[in-house]
Amino acid sequence: MSLPVARAALAAAEERHRGRFADHVAELAAFCRIPSVGGDDAAMGQAVAWLEAAMRRSGIEVEVWPGEGNHPYLVGMARGAAARTLLFFNHYDIATYTNPIERRPGDRDPFSGAVEGERLYARGVADDKATLLSRIHAVRLWHEANGTLPVTVKFLLEGKRGLATDGLGRFLARAFPRVAADACCWEAGAKDEADRPVITLGHKGQLYVELRCRTANGDYPSRLTALPNSAWRLVWALASLKDPDERVRLPGFYDRVRRPGPAEEEWCYRHLPADVSGLRASTGVRAFVAGLDGQRVMRFTYTEPTVGLCGLAAGEAGPAHRLVIPGESRAHVEFRLVPDQDPEEVLTSLRAHLDQGGFPDITLEVRSMLPPYTTDPDGPLPRLVGEAAEEVYGRRPVLVPFATGIGHRYLFRRYSSMPIVGFAVGYAGSALETNDEHIRLRDYDEGIRHVLAILARAPTLPAVGGEG
Repeated sequence: MSLPVARAALAAAEERHRGRFADHVAELAAFCRIPSVGGDDAAMGQAVAWLEAAMRRSGIEVEVWPGEGNHPYLVGMARGAAARTLLFFNHYDIATYTNPIERRPGDRDPFSGAVEGERLYARGVADDKATLLSRIHAVRLWHEANGTLPVTVKFLLEGKRGLATDGLGRFLARAFPRVAADACCWEAGAKDEADRPVITLGHKGQLYVELRCRTANGDYPSRLTALPNSAWRLVWALASLKDPDERVRLPGFYDRVRRPGPAEEEWCYRHLPADVSGLRASTGVRAFVAGLDGQRVMRFTYTEPTVGLCGLAAGEAGPAHRLVIPGESRAHVEFRLVPDQDPEEVLTSLRAHLDQGGFPDITLEVRSMLPPYTTDPDGPLPRLVGEAAEEVYGRRPVLVPFATGIGHRYLFRRYSSMPIVGFAVGYAGSALETNDEHIRLRDYDEGIRHVLAILARAPTLPAVGGEG
């Protein structure tokens, strides 16, 4: 498809969009009213049936694959005129990883799908239902306006049961040819605090482990002062992992860290926001770690690997007045990793560090392990998606090295060299994983138009994966 023809087709699809936007908002609201929380088989099954019907209405052929540890995968394809293939990856479960769904008196209905003014409210609308449906709606609009897509478009929709699952890895091992493509658009990259569109180039890696210390066969009265205290031993071990200046103390932890090169400096770090007052205000913190401020806060977030303490459990932590020596204590610890760190190596280093520090009795259980992934910021796909964003949003997008959440982009690298970038419908104030989660309608409008602009440019992508 030549550029003038693509421009004419894009204009026709955008005109169609203006006439159908209210219908698409109503459809998004209906999708959001499905309480598709991972692990709820009935609601997730309802979401699968709803999505299958919506995709077929959009001219997308759909296959439903068993989840093998997850809920079903939906694989869609709409054939296009050019030889190139573009894959959209999204999840249809509602994330509850940091904030389970509870409704106290006065709370908003988490699944209302209510439109109030210029906002649409529902748990899961920003993560990730609006982004998912904006892509289906864009394909539908192009079909309705022009008949044929400029490129073949594929969809891979995942319904996770929880954060630590290898369902996607098992799916790709048996079905990657069904989703092979020349490029992939991921789901992460909402607007930042300055309301600038964001394109994410990857995800940090992760090692999430449970440390457990057992010193006795139960809790005992604190008057037995000669008994070892599991909580103290665990706290001492945890304190040995990191210095107050945030420097991780594991042997060799920084040996493989790849520092940003000229391309990352030019396309990513030079454009990070310098004003972090909004982040400070929204989180209620007085100061950031290690005395950081300004752009150094964001640079630290993206460039530095670290270790975090996510939770502790030991002895009496409730309102009761119990005088005990805990016999067993547990902690959940998360390492966030950057290229080219290997979580397996970090795990080995953690075990060696504990043993050498006098804590061989502390056991480790791996809860999740993900290598880092990143895409060349100066590659064809980031440039294409960025140019489309600048045309729609009227301002240059921000390229960030990593999305702030956890992702499995690295799994695709086992089978293909296709580049993967992320962008999403949402903004810094979307209140993710709360009952006030929402999107602004203008962001949904721009999100659909962004996908349309990407489709118009997609025939220029270099060949990588073919149609499979």
